[in-house]
Amino acid sequence: MILTVRELRGGRPLSLLVIEDLGPLRALSNPIRFSILKSLAHSPSYAKELSERMGLSEQLIYYHLSKLREQGLIEEVGEVKRRGGKAVLYSLNVDGYAVLFRKGISEGGGLYLPSFVRKVLEGDRVLLVLSSPEPHGPFRSRGRDHYMAAELAYKLGALTGDPFKIRVTLDTLIKEEELSENLIIFGGPAVNVITAKINDILPVYFDVAKDNILISRVTGRAYHEDECGVIEVVPNPFNKDKWILLIAGKRLSGTRAALMALLKKGKALEGKIAGNGLARVVEGVDEDGDGIIDDALILE
Repeated sequence: MILTVRELRGGRPLSLLVIEDLGPLRALSNPIRFSILKSLAHSPSYAKELSERMGLSEQLIYYHLSKLREQGLIEEVGEVKRRGGKAVLYSLNVDGYAVLFRKGISEGGGLYLPSFVRKVLEGDRVLLVLSSPEPHGPFRSRGRDHYMAAELAYKLGALTGDPFKIRVTLDTLIKEEELSENLIIFGGPAVNVITAKINDILPVYFDVAKDNILISRVTGRAYHEDECGVIEVVPNPFNKDKWILLIAGKRLSGTRAALMALLKKGKALEGKIAGNGLARVVEGVDEDGDGIIDDALILE
C-alpha cells in the first residue's frame, strides 16, 4: 500500500510505502542496504556507480540490490548494454517507508497506484488532456468521458494531497509547449487528437482503419470487443524526461473498463517499464447487471 502525506514543513506531498511484515524491516536494518537507499535518494544509479561511491565491490553491491528489490524497496528503471552484458539502473520507488500500527482507513479504502503510474505524478504538475465535447478531428467525434476523468482527477488529487497538481485542458486547446509536461490522456485516437499523435509509439495501438481495434506489439494479439481498453505509460515523445499515461478504450465502455482497472486493481497491474513503455489490456465487466461497467479483467 502506498500512503501519501504532506511534508510537515510545507513541501511537496511524499509517497510512503507502508510496511506490513518483517521482511522489508530486516532489509532496512542492514547498514549497507540503508546506505544504498540514501544514495539512491539523490539520484538513480548503476551498481558500478554505487560500488565506486561506497568503496565496496560491485558483486557485493549487486547482492544487496537484489535483496532490496525482492522486498519492493527499489525498482529497475532502465538498462544499457555494456560489453559482455547489461547494466541496470536502480531507483527508489517511493520517498520513504512507514509502519502503521493504527490505520486511518479501512482495509481497501485507499487507492493503490502501480509504480509505473506514479511516475507520471512526479514533478510539480500533471496535465489531464480530455477530448473536446465539440465535433473535432478527422472523425468529427465528441468527448463523452469527462465524468470519468473527473472521478480520476478527484482521487488523484486526494491521493497526492495537492489540489493544484493536476490541471485540465482539452485536446483542441492544449498549447505546443504544454505537450512537454507529464500528461494523462483520456480517450483513443478517434476522439482525442493527442492520442492520435502518439498512437504510433504505443505498445498497444489503435487500428483506426479497422474499427479502432486494439493491437498489441508485445503479443501480436488483436482485441475487437467494445469493452476492451488500455492503460499505458510511455516516455513523452515531446520531452524525454517526462511521461504519458493513456487511459482509453475501443469505445466509451472500454475507456471505463480501463478506469475501473486502474481504480480497483492497481496491485494486479504492477509491472516494470521497458524501453518503449508498459501497457495493460483490460476488458470491462458488468458485475451487478445494471448495464454499467463496474469492474475489469486483465487480459495482458
